Amino acid sequence: MPVPKTVVDVRASLLSLLVDPASIRLHALMIAGYSAALFLPLIGRGFVHDDFVHLYSVVFDPLRQGLTKANGGPFYAPLAWLSYKIDWMLWGWNPLAFAAVNLTLHISNILLVYHLALRLYRSVIAARWAAIGFALLFPANTWAVMWISTRAHLIVTLFYLAAMLATVWYARTERYRVIAFITIVSFSALAIFSKESAVTVPAAIALILFSEKVTRKQICISRSGVIGLFATLFAILLVYAGVRAQSGAIPITFSGNLGYYYALSPKMLLEHLLRYGWRTYGLLTILAGAITLSQYFRGRTHYLRSLTRKDIFFSIALFTITIAPFILLPTRSGIYSYLPGIAAALLLGATARSLYKSPLKSPARANVATLSPIIIVIVIYSSLTVGHSLRWKKMAETSAAVLHQIVAQQPRVEPNALIILTYARVDNERRFPESIAWGFPSALRVLYGDSSVDGKIIRQGEKYGDNAPEIHFAYTLSNSWEPRVTGPKVLRFAGCETSF
Repeated sequence: MPVPKTVVDVRASLLSLLVDPASIRLHALMIAGYSAALFLPLIGRGFVHDDFVHLYSVVFDPLRQGLTKANGGPFYAPLAWLSYKIDWMLWGWNPLAFAAVNLTLHISNILLVYHLALRLYRSVIAARWAAIGFALLFPANTWAVMWISTRAHLIVTLFYLAAMLATVWYARTERYRVIAFITIVSFSALAIFSKESAVTVPAAIALILFSEKVTRKQICISRSGVIGLFATLFAILLVYAGVRAQSGAIPITFSGNLGYYYALSPKMLLEHLLRYGWRTYGLLTILAGAITLSQYFRGRTHYLRSLTRKDIFFSIALFTITIAPFILLPTRSGIYSYLPGIAAALLLGATARSLYKSPLKSPARANVATLSPIIIVIVIYSSLTVGHSLRWKKMAETSAAVLHQIVAQQPRVEPNALIILTYARVDNERRFPESIAWGFPSALRVLYGDSSVDGKIIRQGEKYGDNAPEIHFAYTLSNSWEPRVTGPKVLRFAGCETSF
């Protein structure tokens, strides 16, 4: 029986929409614009926490050490270190430039999620909602953009997604199979040397190939091609393991080591699954409910015939793979749900595709009222993101104000000088001294260009012992509750005090 011409025309129009570059560019521009508008007014106010340690490393450590040793922290992440080095060479002490790079990487990851969903599900609806879902994840995105030290997570996600996209290409192409092979290997290697969590990338690639095999029934890869691919990936992992073993990075153990070790605890496993599951699947399930309600208002019946068990299995398997490096760590971090958020975003995209395919039970209506559930959820998530980002902004402004006032009042210091900053009460709103205490010595060394300078932040009345030249400052709050540093008041050289 011939297919009606109207059906053929509809299919042709849908196909043209799928491959229409203008439509893809519009979606990309809108999603990028949303993320930029969300974060640009808040970023770049200063450095916090480990940021100063990374700055110290890129200023004082030579290139060879930066690429072969663990620097700026307990982990071996040479590509992340190299990105900081390039930033410093280009911008110097410019927190806005560093933060802008983080934001650019984050937006790039959102767009890669869009293209991955587009390739997997062949649906612009799935791609659009997968990207929107990933852009709304909280608090992972605020950690990713507002804290410069999390850049390794952004870079590894970038290359992780690129490797997955290259794998889809590898499974579907015959003409460019060798190029696709090289692309997978290259992006996988870049991911592995960006962050240790990328050791799971071969498993994600295997999942893509398995999904393509099940979905398409056949893929354009020989058995020898698959064996060669994974042999190459495991060779890269062996090289990485060998280099890491000599880098001084924190060892991978099952006993206590600064919180970065694996604890085989069923209780911890359950707690972390609930925590990271809520921050990914939980948040996007609420958004899926809003999409469902919106479609109901538009006159569609509800069924999910296009959402298959394969889609659900793929998402859960990818979440398991990407969360594996973090799930048994005693330490918890908002950034740990960033890479696993890809899995939840893809499932949201597959769900939205099915909801939009539901048949109409009444004439379609599309207006602000029908979109209100989605608008409400997006506004709430955006507000939470901004609220959390404001905390980072205040911390950054505090650290910037403290360091600026110290250097303004003491432009030069003697070698081996010890700068003491005392405080009488904690500024809870800006989380002083937590926001700067860990990196205070590194910040001073970078600002004064002297690696022999040291610094301490102590509460008034605390004891400390040192015979180095001491320069004393005091942290207080002004009448308008702004950070204020007073001093220097006393300078002591080897037991001899000089009053200012």
